[in-house]
Amino acid sequence: MIDFHSHVLPAIDDGSKDLEMTLEMLKESYAQGITDVLATPHFYISKNNVEQFIEKRNKAYDLVMKEIQGKDGYPNIYKGAEVYFFNGISRMDDLDRLCINNSRYMLLEMPFNKWSNKVLAEVESIIFDRKITPVIAHIERYIDFQKGTDNIDSLFSLDVVIQLNASFVNYLFTRGKAMKWINNNVVQLLGSDMHNTDTRPPNLGKAYEYIRKKLGSGAVEKINNLGKEILNI
Repeated sequence: MIDFHSHVLPAIDDGSKDLEMTLEMLKESYAQGITDVLATPHFYISKNNVEQFIEKRNKAYDLVMKEIQGKDGYPNIYKGAEVYFFNGISRMDDLDRLCINNSRYMLLEMPFNKWSNKVLAEVESIIFDRKITPVIAHIERYIDFQKGTDNIDSLFSLDVVIQLNASFVNYLFTRGKAMKWINNNVVQLLGSDMHNTDTRPPNLGKAYEYIRKKLGSGAVEKINNLGKEILNI
């Protein structure tokens, strides 16, 4: 099973604070049945340029791989980024370098406010002008900001992939909506969005288990098949 959103690389963002925590997070993920983890540290244009970000990410990734390579009990790790939206994102020269595992897919974090037409036009430009498919990170976190608009439907009408956090499946009062979204193919990918071992720990195994129970193994297989296609595994 694939975790398509994580902050597991050490000391690069607000996720894992060090290598020891990273190893704990990876071990726990593997114990939950997660075989593949996409590492998606935050990219903020206000904090780094792409070259600086990739250098830091690769250094953190190499540190982890040096520790776990050839050892049992750890999932495979792939490199990506959670790219926070900014005005002009579709025109950034090296946007392609932030794509997931050398694919044409990019994990995109949308603004936490009511989106303007300009925001949606930028997403559309990423798709049509840059030939990059946005994977919209944790869709559930934007819903309340878009009340009274048709912004969510407008986003869904574009050629995007939608990722949902495991917490929305695991939480008693939101799991019903999560099942509807997955069953109706509104959501296509899942992620733990894990940041640490206590307040935001690995939790995806429980979500996959619940989906399998309610919607059947086929629903889990469909999610993971798309993940494998994007990661080319």
